[in-house]
Amino acid sequence: MPGVRDRPRRLDRPYRDVQARLSGLGGVLPYAVVSADFEPLPPGHGPADLVEFIDDAAGAGLPPELGAAFGEGVRGRLLGWSVRGVPPYAVRVRLRRAHWIDGLSTPAGFAQAGRQAVEAFSDCFHDGFGPRRLVAGPLDARPRACESAPVLRDVHVRLVKPYVCGWFAVATADFEPLAADGELLFEFALELTEEQLPLEYALAFARGAREELYAAGDGRLPVRAFRVRLHDARWSPVDSNEMVFLAAGRRAAADALHRAGARPSPEPVSPREPEGSLGDTG
Repeated sequence: MPGVRDRPRRLDRPYRDVQARLSGLGGVLPYAVVSADFEPLPPGHGPADLVEFIDDAAGAGLPPELGAAFGEGVRGRLLGWSVRGVPPYAVRVRLRRAHWIDGLSTPAGFAQAGRQAVEAFSDCFHDGFGPRRLVAGPLDARPRACESAPVLRDVHVRLVKPYVCGWFAVATADFEPLAADGELLFEFALELTEEQLPLEYALAFARGAREELYAAGDGRLPVRAFRVRLHDARWSPVDSNEMVFLAAGRRAAADALHRAGARPSPEPVSPREPEGSLGDTG
């Protein structure tokens, strides 16, 4: 994230096909799949107009309320990162493609997809790799199981520090291998209600798992394609936060890759958990 004196950062090239995906199939999340371009903002925009959104998917039949919600999610995430009223980037975001399902897609889901797309763009902008590919084919690709690899059941992670300024995240997920030649490269299914685990913590876990699977590969493609199904979790109203659940997702994915024989160690490639964690997996 750029420092205050560097804001806003201006893009020197467009970032094409930044993808975001929420799966409403087999879980409680709404359904939303999008592809957007993050482009340099043309000259002439004032300090109050540094984030611009264009909905090119409306011409393909995307309901206008879903496109508008995606744009609000984009603006909300970027402006939420503002310092002294200045967003981190001067950028034009163009929604190119989207897939939705009547009855499963909602404005709230598309707003979350907008926030997820901004996070994906920010990662590739700062880390120097192209946008992560979540879908290698059409946006409506469905998960196809890998019949030759077993499902990794009950990958458990516990990050707990029971002291002052502690942290707390306990989660259990299944990692279901997807076909190596399939079109879907990553999917997250949530089986917990908001009361069982706040949505922001669940999505932080998903982001951590996704980051670890892609960090172990080349940054754009995961080392293994998985459907991650989060089915149990515990959290604390005092010591839980998004960062500790992001770290929990990374640790769970690292352990799954170790179990699958894709790496010799169960430790994350780029650990982001607090120093001195009492975490374990099992």
